[in-house]
Amino acid sequence: MKHWNELDNSTFLSKVFSRSVEIGKIALFSLRIENDQPCIGIGFDIPEFPDNLPEKWKNKGYNMCRLGITCNNIKNLRVLNIPAHEVFTVKINKETDYFTFEAISDNASIEFDAEFISLSDPNVYINGPDDYYFK
Repeated sequence: MKHWNELDNSTFLSKVFSRSVEIGKIALFSLRIENDQPCIGIGFDIPEFPDNLPEKWKNKGYNMCRLGITCNNIKNLRVLNIPAHEVFTVKINKETDYFTFEAISDNASIEFDAEFISLSDPNVYINGPDDYYFK
Protein backbone atom coordinates (compact mmCIF):
# COMPACT_ATOMS: atom_id res chain seq x y z
CA MET A 1 0.00 0.00 0.00
CA LYS A 2 1.50 3.33 -1.03
CA HIS A 3 -1.01 6.03 -0.03
CA TRP A 4 -3.16 6.88 3.00
CA ASN A 5 -5.98 7.49 0.49
CA GLU A 6 -6.19 3.73 -0.14
CA LEU A 7 -7.54 3.07 3.38
CA ASP A 8 -11.24 2.99 4.28
CA ASN A 9 -12.77 6.35 5.31
CA SER A 10 -10.28 8.43 3.31
CA THR A 11 -12.93 10.53 1.50
CA PHE A 12 -12.23 13.77 3.42
CA LEU A 13 -8.47 13.28 3.06
CA SER A 14 -8.93 13.04 -0.70
CA LYS A 15 -10.93 16.29 -0.66
CA VAL A 16 -8.38 18.39 1.24
CA PHE A 17 -5.38 17.06 -0.70
CA SER A 18 -5.37 17.42 -4.48
CA ARG A 19 -2.98 14.47 -4.77
CA SER A 20 -2.60 11.13 -3.03
CA VAL A 21 -0.71 11.31 0.28
CA GLU A 22 2.15 8.84 0.49
CA ILE A 23 2.47 6.52 3.46
CA GLY A 24 5.92 7.16 4.89
CA LYS A 25 7.11 9.42 7.67
CA ILE A 26 4.90 10.15 10.70
CA ALA A 27 5.38 11.90 14.03
CA LEU A 28 3.55 9.71 16.52
CA PHE A 29 1.13 11.57 18.79
CA SER A 30 -0.82 8.78 20.49
CA LEU A 31 -0.99 5.02 20.72
CA ARG A 32 -4.14 3.57 22.27
CA ILE A 33 -4.59 -0.16 22.88
CA GLU A 34 -8.01 -1.52 23.81
CA ASN A 35 -8.07 -5.06 25.09
CA ASP A 36 -11.85 -5.55 25.34
CA GLN A 37 -11.95 -5.57 21.56
CA PRO A 38 -8.57 -6.18 19.97
CA CYS A 39 -8.21 -2.63 18.68
CA ILE A 40 -5.39 -0.10 18.33
CA GLY A 41 -5.79 3.60 17.64
CA ILE A 42 -2.82 5.61 16.41
CA GLY A 43 -2.73 9.41 16.07
CA PHE A 44 0.08 11.07 14.15
CA ASP A 45 1.22 14.07 12.17
CA ILE A 46 2.34 13.84 8.58
CA PRO A 47 4.85 16.15 6.87
CA GLU A 48 2.39 17.08 4.10
CA PHE A 49 -0.14 19.88 4.53
CA PRO A 50 -3.48 20.03 2.68
CA ASP A 51 -3.58 22.24 -0.41
CA ASN A 52 -7.37 22.35 -0.79
CA LEU A 53 -8.45 23.76 2.57
CA PRO A 54 -12.11 24.06 3.53
CA GLU A 55 -13.21 27.63 4.28
CA LYS A 56 -13.12 27.16 8.06
CA TRP A 57 -9.39 26.22 7.89
CA LYS A 58 -8.28 29.08 5.65
CA ASN A 59 -6.16 32.02 6.89
CA LYS A 60 -5.83 30.69 10.44
CA GLY A 61 -2.08 30.02 10.38
CA TYR A 62 -2.43 26.25 10.53
CA ASN A 63 0.77 24.47 9.58
CA MET A 64 0.41 20.80 10.61
CA CYS A 65 -1.89 17.99 9.56
CA ARG A 66 -2.86 15.22 11.97
CA LEU A 67 -4.33 11.89 10.90
CA GLY A 68 -5.26 8.77 12.75
CA ILE A 69 -5.95 5.14 12.05
CA THR A 70 -8.13 2.63 13.84
CA CYS A 71 -6.99 -0.96 13.52
CA ASN A 72 -9.33 -3.82 14.46
CA ASN A 73 -8.88 -7.52 15.17
CA ILE A 74 -5.22 -7.16 16.06
CA LYS A 75 -2.84 -10.10 16.14
CA ASN A 76 0.91 -10.45 16.64
CA LEU A 77 1.33 -7.07 18.37
CA ARG A 78 4.92 -6.09 19.10
CA VAL A 79 5.94 -2.77 20.66
CA LEU A 80 9.62 -2.13 21.29
CA ASN A 81 10.26 0.75 23.72
CA ILE A 82 7.76 3.49 24.42
CA PRO A 83 7.85 5.77 21.41
CA ALA A 84 8.23 9.43 22.35
CA HIS A 85 8.89 12.43 20.12
CA GLU A 86 10.30 10.47 17.24
CA VAL A 87 9.72 10.26 13.52
CA PHE A 88 8.69 6.80 12.36
CA THR A 89 8.74 5.25 8.92
CA VAL A 90 5.46 3.44 8.29
CA LYS A 91 4.72 0.55 5.96
CA ILE A 92 1.27 -0.97 5.47
CA ASN A 93 0.77 -4.05 3.32
CA LYS A 94 -2.51 -5.61 2.32
CA GLU A 95 -2.39 -9.38 2.38
CA THR A 96 -5.29 -11.62 1.33
CA ASP A 97 -7.33 -11.32 4.52
CA TYR A 98 -5.40 -8.90 6.75
CA PHE A 99 -3.08 -5.89 6.82
CA THR A 100 0.44 -5.78 8.19
CA PHE A 101 1.47 -2.55 9.92
CA GLU A 102 5.04 -1.57 10.73
CA ALA A 103 6.28 1.73 12.20
CA ILE A 104 10.00 1.97 12.94
CA SER A 105 12.11 4.79 14.36
CA ASP A 106 15.70 4.89 15.59
CA ASN A 107 14.69 3.78 19.10
CA ALA A 108 11.27 2.15 18.91
CA SER A 109 8.96 0.07 16.76
CA ILE A 110 5.29 -0.91 16.53
CA GLU A 111 4.25 -3.93 14.49
CA PHE A 112 1.02 -5.90 14.17
CA ASP A 113 -1.43 -7.59 11.85
CA ALA A 114 -4.99 -6.21 11.59
CA GLU A 115 -8.09 -7.45 9.88
CA PHE A 116 -9.25 -3.85 9.25
CA ILE A 117 -7.50 -0.48 9.13
CA SER A 118 -9.53 2.68 8.65
CA LEU A 119 -8.42 6.30 8.49
CA SER A 120 -9.70 9.06 10.77
CA ASP A 121 -10.48 12.39 9.16
CA PRO A 122 -7.54 14.77 8.93
CA ASN A 123 -7.35 17.77 11.20
CA VAL A 124 -5.03 20.77 11.13
CA TYR A 125 -3.46 22.87 13.87
CA ILE A 126 -0.71 25.39 14.58
CA ASN A 127 2.58 23.83 15.62
CA GLY A 128 5.44 25.92 16.98
CA PRO A 129 8.89 25.72 15.33
CA ASP A 130 10.38 23.96 18.39
CA ASP A 131 7.79 21.17 18.11
CA TYR A 132 8.24 20.54 14.40
CA TYR A 133 9.46 16.97 13.86
CA PHE A 134 9.97 17.01 10.11
CA LYS A 135 13.18 18.84 9.28
